[in-house]
Amino acid sequence: MLRSAGQMLGEGRELLRDYLDLLAVEGQLAGRSLVLMLALAICLAIVLVAAWMFLTLSGVMWLTDLGLLSVVQALLAGAGAHLVLALLIWFSVRRLSRNLVFGGFREALDRQSDDEATEDKS
Repeated sequence: MLRSAGQMLGEGRELLRDYLDLLAVEGQLAGRSLVLMLALAICLAIVLVAAWMFLTLSGVMWLTDLGLLSVVQALLAGAGAHLVLALLIWFSVRRLSRNLVFGGFREALDRQSDDEATEDKS
């Protein structure tokens, strides 16, 4: 019976070692996948910025071909539109950042510490 328990303990150790080896291999795979995903995301961002620039330049050329604006005025209009868009994005990010401070949790903690301070004074 003691030999059987020792054998089961040995098999359990082997199983644990196999699980740890599997965890290590999958961890390496996850790390490599994450690095590749980040590299591809950077490439995608570069391609999207280039496409955005070409779309803006196409709009400038279109406005000048129609004779509505000079080249300088069309470029300034494009820059102004980008600044307005950047301002809208900035305000959206600022509004969303309020969710990152755990306001309700901090308020509950402050309320609890105020309650404890009031009990200590009594």
